[in-house]
Amino acid sequence: MTFDESTSSSEAMIMLTATNYTLWKPRMEDFLSCKDLFVPIEMKGINPDPAKSTEWKKINRKTIGQIRQWIDHSVSHHVAQETDAYALWKKLEDMYQAKTARNKALLMRRLVNMKLKSGTSVAEHTSQFLSLVNQLSCVEMPLGDEMQSLLLLSSLPDSWETLVVTLSNSALDGKLTMSVVKDALFNEEARRKDMSTDE
Repeated sequence: MTFDESTSSSEAMIMLTATNYTLWKPRMEDFLSCKDLFVPIEMKGINPDPAKSTEWKKINRKTIGQIRQWIDHSVSHHVAQETDAYALWKKLEDMYQAKTARNKALLMRRLVNMKLKSGTSVAEHTSQFLSLVNQLSCVEMPLGDEMQSLLLLSSLPDSWETLVVTLSNSALDGKLTMSVVKDALFNEEARRKDMSTDE
């Protein structure tokens, strides 16, 4: 691997914080796979070839090193003592994707109470919204497309009520899709920006 390749792959990785696990996890899986270091996790910590135990220990240690390198200091103390890559991976998963009723309720409350704030772009808002949807999916509470659409619409402030009513009335068979709602939000944001520049 050249210096440029190493730099660009590192730039694509993000640091794990207390709030971005669902984004960090698939990126870390890809990151480790590209470096041929995902095997200890894929094999659930079990060496497939006991005759190569020295090689297994080395790859396990490298995997731990790569994962820890991308964990923020505020989180790292939770896994600082782990010496097995799979155990470290599972510990992070249990911390951030626990399928407990408490965690599910917390995620659902955050999603239902989410509101588009003044000064926040539609892109940022939908990204935060989809992050919560993905987190719910990871704890085995997937939301269908129509439910996501309705929750996204309900996250809009009163000043967007005209758009909500228009979309609701024009929905085919009374069903909205995320694609239609997101397109409408981006278009409305652009229209509002145009109006403010014209004034």
